Amino acid sequence: MADYISNFIQHSGQIDSFLASAILWIFFFAIGSFFLGKGKLYEVAPFYGWAVVNLVLTVLGVFTPISFAYLAMGTGGMAVIALIVALRREEPLFPKGMLKVALLAAPLLLLVSAMVGSQWDEFSDWLITPRLMLETGAFPNSTNYHRSGTLAAYPFGWHYVSYLASLIAGRFLENAGALVNVFMLLTFSFISIRLIRTGLGREQDISTPGWTLCALGGLSTTLLNTTFVQKVALTSYADVATSTVTGLAVVIGWYMLGALADGKRNEALQNALQIGLLLMLLVNLKQSTVVMFVIVVCAIVLAGLRDPKIRFKDLIAMLPRMTIPAIFIFLVWRYYIGQELPAKEMQVTAYSDWLFEYIPQILLKMLTVLSKKGAYLFLLVVIVGFGIKAIINYRTPFDRIAIIAGGIFLAHNAFLFVAYVTTFGKFDALRAASFWRYNMQLGMIGVAFTAYGLAILWRKYVEGRQWPKNVSWLPVTLMLLAPFVFANKLRFDRFPPVPHFRTVGVELKDLLVPGNTLYVLDPQGSGESGVITRYELGGQGIYKSYLSAYQHVDEDNFRSNLSKANFSHLLIHSLNPVLLKVLSVDMDKNHSYLLEADGKGGWRIIKIWEKL
Repeated sequence: MADYISNFIQHSGQIDSFLASAILWIFFFAIGSFFLGKGKLYEVAPFYGWAVVNLVLTVLGVFTPISFAYLAMGTGGMAVIALIVALRREEPLFPKGMLKVALLAAPLLLLVSAMVGSQWDEFSDWLITPRLMLETGAFPNSTNYHRSGTLAAYPFGWHYVSYLASLIAGRFLENAGALVNVFMLLTFSFISIRLIRTGLGREQDISTPGWTLCALGGLSTTLLNTTFVQKVALTSYADVATSTVTGLAVVIGWYMLGALADGKRNEALQNALQIGLLLMLLVNLKQSTVVMFVIVVCAIVLAGLRDPKIRFKDLIAMLPRMTIPAIFIFLVWRYYIGQELPAKEMQVTAYSDWLFEYIPQILLKMLTVLSKKGAYLFLLVVIVGFGIKAIINYRTPFDRIAIIAGGIFLAHNAFLFVAYVTTFGKFDALRAASFWRYNMQLGMIGVAFTAYGLAILWRKYVEGRQWPKNVSWLPVTLMLLAPFVFANKLRFDRFPPVPHFRTVGVELKDLLVPGNTLYVLDPQGSGESGVITRYELGGQGIYKSYLSAYQHVDEDNFRSNLSKANFSHLLIHSLNPVLLKVLSVDMDKNHSYLLEADGKGGWRIIKIWEKL
């Protein structure tokens, strides 16, 4: 029982991590409230605020020597002023029903507040980079990029979240990204609520949503979301941010086209600026999101061109506000990469290395991956189908969102296919590496489409019947109980062997000193132990490399590697016959070992850890 309870209450650090992340999100709400415009979509405000902070930190971080600590204090002051002004205007800062959604999500938030880093990409990039920012107060540069993430030149829009929350807490928070991911999903749930009301013909209803509707909104972005995967959503990965910002840009784009169709040009111009803020944030989240930016803009334009009520010149007039902010911040970051971090991101391979001959295998693998995600594949087919139908026979606002969503789904997957052929390399291309995770970036578009579409069907075929009232308690119950039912599954950060690797890595800091050199040997493992060891040792330069199951080394090569590298220490997490023979040390598979060179060409054990 105690072990189960520790899924929710595990350490005192939960308090400051939650409070710091919540304060940051509230600050984003306050800053973003100045950009709401006439429509007053309060649920989008924190993303506008985040976009503004993202712009300030990126531009000043690139072009001035001012420490991020001072820049953060400046944006914090901006947030406080914005909060005071928002309160004095006596207008709501949050969407109505926020407290209900927060209470419904309390078990999930409590669980996530106890979590720590656990995934490969967290240790190799999404945690190690903002931690370096906290230490240096600046972007990584040509002198220290080796201490940053494996892709040091990735944009920093998402890294700012972990950095700023950690600055508020006064210590580095590994779960700030996961907490803000949940905040984003819960905030987007109000978009679902809004679209449900619109689909039901109640778009003018601004009353506080009831418990059932709030629960439906929360479930639409979590349990019922076809792309909700706990090992992505409850980590510091940037995919939830990418998905949410993309989904919001689509929804605001849909509203913009509606305003243009109704002749409300000023309202449409406000929407266009809001899209511009969102897309500016989007392109600064990941390297590949500049392509998503282009796809979203093209899909919105396509839907606008298909609408007979929208004049071409009015549609084109929206483009500068929609695109210039994103283009500006993209160019700023490209300038910094050129100055400090060349070749520290994914690169398109030479034309001669493009994998044309493997196109059938790549396509088959992509289809195989999607076939294993039945609900998502079904949704994809439905969205694309309705999009094609809307292009042929455009009639309603639903056709407008179908064209946008369908166009993005098709174009994004076409881009991924091209990337596998031109960028990923043969090994990753033939296994369609991370193809499912990249499709998760479309998740909130699917949520918005589904919420609106199902509400229309509900209004047509279900509304007015008695049975929905009899089960109105069910969404609330699911929202509250799901974290308790799936607690052990959701706390994947406790799954072995990661906690063991982390414990060993932490203790190494007291056993090794600057000048030592460490080689991590895990010939039965994936290499995760090496990535975690590098993370735990920080930037002392002790960690040098690792050996995993993917790097086959025979006896002669292994002896040669040890001799040439002249490592002072070896960390051993698993064994094979070659390793045992070369090292000539008595070890077993149930323990991890730290070995030290004895100065005579041999090794001696100086520390043993029992595996959990």
